Amino acid sequence: MHSTFLVFGIMVGVVLVVIFLRFMNRDKKLKTEYDERQKSVRGRSYMYAFYGTVFANCIFLIISTESTEFINLLGTNVFFIPILIGIIIQFSYSIFNDGYIGLNNNMVRFMVGMSLISAFNIVIGILEWTSAGFIRDGKIFPAFLNLEVGVMFIILCIDLAIKKCIDKKADTE
Repeated sequence: MHSTFLVFGIMVGVVLVVIFLRFMNRDKKLKTEYDERQKSVRGRSYMYAFYGTVFANCIFLIISTESTEFINLLGTNVFFIPILIGIIIQFSYSIFNDGYIGLNNNMVRFMVGMSLISAFNIVIGILEWTSAGFIRDGKIFPAFLNLEVGVMFIILCIDLAIKKCIDKKADTE
């Protein structure tokens, strides 16, 4: 039964991503356009994200050999945490090296969308936490992932705000 909800959630997520991408781009295209330099930066960011994901998985592997209780407590989150770490590395590197925001992106729509996605995930996580808690049968319930994703999108928004301040300061100098 849990896998049915997971598959349904992934399908809904994919549909929402497609809608969001069309909303985010000024030209309503599904694909974001990047120049050659941005493509190069994005390639390096994916490489660093891959290494970050591998490193996080290695840490979990080492922890699992010492403490199976901790890995059991994490439950399905043990698979998602390294992925989220990789995603944070990818977008942080891309943002601070001017490779994240595409040529056809509307920054205001993008920030509004990211804020809504973050708030949505955090609200779902908090509702789940207040209704039944996160630990069930000795494992962190998968809905904790909503809080993790919400925090990831908050980090994205913070990175974008910091980068905007850095660029604004550089423009005034």
